[in-house]
Order: sequence, then C-alpha cells, then structure tokens
Amino acid sequence: MVRTRVLPAIVLLAGLGLGCSKGSSGTDPAGSAAPEAAKPNARGLEAAGNDAAVVELAKKALGCKWGAYGFDATCPEMKALSESELVRDGKADATLVSFLEDPNEQVRWLGSRTLSQRGKAFRSDKALAERIVVVAEGETSKTVAQELGGVVGGIKHADTGLGDRIKGMAKGHAVQQMRTSLLARMLFSNGETLYEFMKDIAANDKDSVVRKAAMSAFWTGTPPTRASESCKMWLGFVDDPADDVAGEAAYLCSFYPQGGGCKEEWDPLLDKIEKRAKEGTIKSTQMSSALFYLHRQAGASDAQKKRALVVARLILDNKANAGMARGRALELIAEKDPDAKKVLENAQNDADVFVKRRAKDLADRANKKDTATADKAKAAEGDKAKSLQGDKAKAGETKKP
Repeated sequence: MVRTRVLPAIVLLAGLGLGCSKGSSGTDPAGSAAPEAAKPNARGLEAAGNDAAVVELAKKALGCKWGAYGFDATCPEMKALSESELVRDGKADATLVSFLEDPNEQVRWLGSRTLSQRGKAFRSDKALAERIVVVAEGETSKTVAQELGGVVGGIKHADTGLGDRIKGMAKGHAVQQMRTSLLARMLFSNGETLYEFMKDIAANDKDSVVRKAAMSAFWTGTPPTRASESCKMWLGFVDDPADDVAGEAAYLCSFYPQGGGCKEEWDPLLDKIEKRAKEGTIKSTQMSSALFYLHRQAGASDAQKKRALVVARLILDNKANAGMARGRALELIAEKDPDAKKVLENAQNDADVFVKRRAKDLADRANKKDTATADKAKAAEGDKAKSLQGDKAKAGETKKP
C-alpha cells in the first residue's frame, strides 16, 4: 500500500519542476523527447498550439549562459535553435510570437532573437504583428528590447496598418534600446514612406543616441532615388554638437558605397574635418575613420587621397584632439604615408597612452611585414641560385663524352 502512494508523489514533484534550471520558464532546459501537454490558459513557452519541437529546442537553449546582452550565441544549444530548419523562413513565427508573451525575459529574448534572424510571416501578418506590437509597447527589459525592437522594425506598415503605433514607439518608447533597434530596421523594411519621418528624428530628437541610430539607418534604408539627399544630410550632421553624431555622419558620408559614394560631398567633408582637426575638437574615432575609408574609395582622386593623409597628420599632431581619434588617424598614416616609419617612431613618445601604444603596435606590425618580405625575397634568391646550379650541373653532364 505504501509503495503505491510513493510513485504518485514522485510524479507530482516532477510535475512541479523542482530542480529546474534558473534560466528556464518553469521547465527543465534540457527538455525531454515527450513534453508535457500545455495548460489550457498557459502563455508564452507553454502556450497551447506551440510547435513542440521548437519549444524543446528553446528549453535547451535556456540552459546557456545568460548575460547583459542575452544568451551566449556560441552555446551549442543556442546555435541549435537559431540554425534549425524548424524556425527558418517564418515556419515557427506563431510559436516564437507566443514566446514574446512569456513572463520570463529570457524566453522573450529567445523569441525576439529568433524572429529577428529567422522570422518572415510576422512582417505582413496583421494578427501576429499586432501581438508583437502589444508586447513591445509594454516591454521594460533593456536586454529584450535590444532584440525585440528589430522585430518591430521589420513589420510592414502598409500590410498591417500598424504604422502609427510603431512610429509612436520609435518617437517615445521609455526604453532607449527599443527605439534604437527599431529605428535601425524600420526604414529598410518600409522604404520611401518613412524617409521624412526618420530625417526628423535624426535632426530633432532630444536623445543623441537615438538621433545617431536614425541617421545611421539611412545607410541601408535609403531608396536609390534619394541617395544624393542622404549624402547631403550626412554632410550637414558633421557639424553636429554631439561628437558621436558628427563622427558617425563623417564616416557614413565617406564610406557610403551606393552609386559610387557621396562624391560631391568628399571635398567639403575634408574641409570640415580639417577645420575640426585644427581646432582640436575631434573626439570621435569615426571622424578619423572617415579619412581612412575616403582614401580607399575607388572614385576618390589622387588629390583627395593626398589631402586625407594631410588631415590625418593634423589630427595626430594636435594633441587637443582625443587620443583614440589620434590613434585611429595613425592607422591611415601607417598604411599610406611615405614617412610612416618616422611618424610612428615619434608617436611612440607621445604623452597620450593610447597614441603611444597604437604607434608601437603599428610599428611592430610594419617591422614584421618587412621581415617577412625580406625572408621571402631571400628564399626566392636561394631558390634561384639552386636552380642555376642545377642548370650548370645538367650542362656539365651534357658535355661529358
């Protein structure tokens, strides 16, 4: 009699999930081949109608290491979920949207990340999209918002009729990460209809991080017919009082590849960077990166490339510019300046620790490259000498009677 009561007690304890992983949503992350039936009113991971196989993959992924930016992407169980055929091309979108409604932020993160990488149907399916928007409007986790914002940004406004609500989040969501990740994707997903909306946020939002995200979105989101307009916009932002915005604008203006790049803006861009270099107001490494990438543009003239090097030297020489920006300028000098060796030697005595360290690293790299080149040339000479000796030996053999 006692024995018959012990077994039900064990089953009951197992059903309560005692001993489950801290990262799970009430179930063992390792999962099992035969999951329990979903509760009728359950939401999230345990919602009725979820794809059981995808749920099992998610439960295993919940055992991965969790950090400030979510689960470790290199964790085998995480990779198994993201790379599974079960979630590709929107096949599991309905299940993943259910994950977003789970009270556990880790489950919501899994749903967000997988939808962002593999989702498809949610972009145009109004019912799924509206559920996503409802969750996103109330999301408070920065970690989840960073992923979920990109999902919201992928929703098609014309197909779902949710444009106004999504734009409302882009302009005023309480979590910054939701706004920035949403802005990064929504222009690319919706095109021309959001061009002016995005320009307004880039120019007028009170949060410089949000402004930078909106401005950067034009890199992939600019319609082909408005490329020149985006180039002019970026050039204008090079004078922005927010250093990160100004630096990113210079970088985008110099590196943009479409249509041969922002050619009309390159000379005035060099003017602006030179002015700031002389004033000692360059704080962003991206301002120096702009010179590096302009020099690499196939359409840049020899005069523009030469000037980019001159401006890089100005950034380096004016110690009022930020050390990291000066160090980044050194990279272009080390690669393209005829006097690079001398400049790097002098920079190794700079008062700025970052400049000094960067100069040493670049000098060491150049020395290794020179040594490798010399060794290769020496080896080639040796091979040539051996070949000549072989030819002489063969000639001698031929002359023997």
